[in-house]
Amino acid sequence: MHDAVIAFLDGKPEKWSSIPKIVVFKTELSTVNVAIEQSQESQLAAQVFVGESKQELKKTIALKGDVLNDSVEAMAVVTDDAALESKMAASYWDLKNLRNGDFVPKIKELIAMAEAHKEVLVAEYGVTEEQIEDLKADLNRFLEMNGEPRAYQIASVQATKSLAELFSEAHDILTTKLDKVMKIFKRRDPDFYNGYLAARVIVDR
Repeated sequence: MHDAVIAFLDGKPEKWSSIPKIVVFKTELSTVNVAIEQSQESQLAAQVFVGESKQELKKTIALKGDVLNDSVEAMAVVTDDAALESKMAASYWDLKNLRNGDFVPKIKELIAMAEAHKEVLVAEYGVTEEQIEDLKADLNRFLEMNGEPRAYQIASVQATKSLAELFSEAHDILTTKLDKVMKIFKRRDPDFYNGYLAARVIVDR
């Protein structure tokens, strides 16, 4: 499937998470890939993303959560909301080092606060709706890896599509969207771009 590309991008969110279009396309690919897994035979549907452990995904969620957390905290400082500022004070290391039993509720709280103030965050602090949805999708996957039910319902329309349609949609996202926008790194960051191409080769095999 398309796990190699997803795992590669999840491993280096600091490279691309500030580029809205990549966030949009990566979220689309993750959503379709989850739908593909759900449409497979039960033994395949239970598989986790190739090459991505729970610890790696937890680090990715903590990093993305920290980016979003900083935006909410900045808004709280500007608006003199001391209570919200205190809730959003956790750093990347604070989040990553939480036990799973505390980590999931903390990320849920962060998402809830971001959604509660989404209009202001999007308009004034550079947050995108896709950024929030991407974090939700990652948390869903983390919960599934731990044998827990998903926390969020995302893009349920995917469930009505056939497996062939889903594979075709994922292929289109890669070839007509992600491949094109990732070219901005061809000269800016050749190592990152070549890593992406290597992940794409795995997908195309």
